[in-house]
Amino acid sequence: MKHPIKIAITGKIASGKSTISEIVKKLGFSVFESDKEVNKLFREQVVKIKIKDLFFDKVDNLIKKDGSINKALLGDYVFLKEEELKNLENLIHPLLNKRKQKFIDSNKNEKILFFDIPLLFEKKLFNEYNFIIYLHVKKEIQEERALKRKKMNKDKFEKILSTQNYNLKEFNDFISIKIDTSKDLDQIKKNLSSFINKKVLY
Repeated sequence: MKHPIKIAITGKIASGKSTISEIVKKLGFSVFESDKEVNKLFREQVVKIKIKDLFFDKVDNLIKKDGSINKALLGDYVFLKEEELKNLENLIHPLLNKRKQKFIDSNKNEKILFFDIPLLFEKKLFNEYNFIIYLHVKKEIQEERALKRKKMNKDKFEKILSTQNYNLKEFNDFISIKIDTSKDLDQIKKNLSSFINKKVLY
């Protein structure tokens, strides 16, 4: 298989993507973390200007005193309005893709690269990857994790979940391994190592 082998990590909100990314990094692999890259984009001046152009008249207190975008308020707004969410995604996703390609280019000599991609199935990106790790957890645990986040509440959690609504059965054939992230972390690490060594690097 042509290197680098590309492996996607995906799952819905609070399914454990960040935790799995950390485990993968401790195993010695590089990970493109979409959410962290989006946060970096939000701090870029040109992106802030474009977001202000799109949402300044629609979201009260969009700009914080320090000049940064209030992502929590922007999120509250766009998750209520599908069209506005698309407008934000149309701005951010092309820039995110450029960062992802830069990551691939700068790590082209690696055997395996991992990508934390929250919207893999919603955006039909699954064909870009050689393997897909799907993370899941019971909804009670998922909600408990999500509500520990800053600026998160039950209503917002449910709205985000509604935007991540897809029939998993449609994508089962593309999933290489499913991991329940409520399990013991040491066991998860063993399962990941086994998957990489036996399925990916066989």
